[in-house]
Amino acid sequence: MSQTKENHLNQVSEKHADRKFLEEYDINRYDRPSIAADVAVFSIGRKRMADPDYRKLPAKSLRLLMIRRAGQPFCGEWALPGGFMRRGETVQETARRELKEETGTDKAYLELCDVFSDIGRDPRGWIISQSFLAVLNEDDLANGHLEASGDAGEARWFDIMVDKTAGNRQERENQITCDNDYQLRLESDCVSEDERTILLRAVIREHIVYRDYHEIVTYEIVDAQGIAFDHAKIILSVFNRLRQMLARDVRIAFDFMPECFTMTDFQETVELISGQELIKPNFRRKFSEYLVETDKMIQNGGHRPAKAYVRNLDCFYQ
Repeated sequence: MSQTKENHLNQVSEKHADRKFLEEYDINRYDRPSIAADVAVFSIGRKRMADPDYRKLPAKSLRLLMIRRAGQPFCGEWALPGGFMRRGETVQETARRELKEETGTDKAYLELCDVFSDIGRDPRGWIISQSFLAVLNEDDLANGHLEASGDAGEARWFDIMVDKTAGNRQERENQITCDNDYQLRLESDCVSEDERTILLRAVIREHIVYRDYHEIVTYEIVDAQGIAFDHAKIILSVFNRLRQMLARDVRIAFDFMPECFTMTDFQETVELISGQELIKPNFRRKFSEYLVETDKMIQNGGHRPAKAYVRNLDCFYQ
């Protein structure tokens, strides 16, 4: 028998064995979790002022989109936008669908992050969450709209502030452990003069293990006020991922920018994400290659018009 004929018969036999196995296979013999996508949506926005002054624009802040739950569990508390994966969807498609339902736009940058599968993380049962990072820029926000859907009662932007406190560090043979505590604070603008500011808080402990030249990071919620499920640690995890992405490659900051922007706008965005104040001349020298100057000018409040820039696409599509 020739080698070619023998290979063909082996392939036919393998296909027959696969078909027979699948006919007898019963997937219901195994417990299966529900899969959810939870999306941490970030943007840059300006704080609302009780007494607006056209000569001075309100300060910018890094913002996070949160949804107030209208049903149980955690009714009245705030959570990340998200939902369960439907039959026939990928988890990425679930995240895109939920983002479109809550913001009215599907143009946001979306990045797959971590899996959260702790036992008891959701009182409804065995539910695994895949977290995502999403970024909306000013153009996305102008073309979209916030609209709560499903079991959400309200959608709102919160200023996000994160403070880190270094904790215990222990060394033992070839392993180093380090615990850091993070204070997470989410604060919303008042929609009306009669409304109080909504303040959400959490303390999350970051546990880092360095072993065999590798790093393992886990998070534990020490305390959470007003934040549903385990979303406080999902928020911190994605927030840290965003900062790490920026440290490796400044191009993620451009996803927060509209089509045209000033150099000051760009620097403020990088500073808000990184949490570090940067020296203007150094910043311009370091990142000027990513920008192309236009003949347009942008008016910001009562200040003089500033030169407008766009992305240098040669630095993005190499």
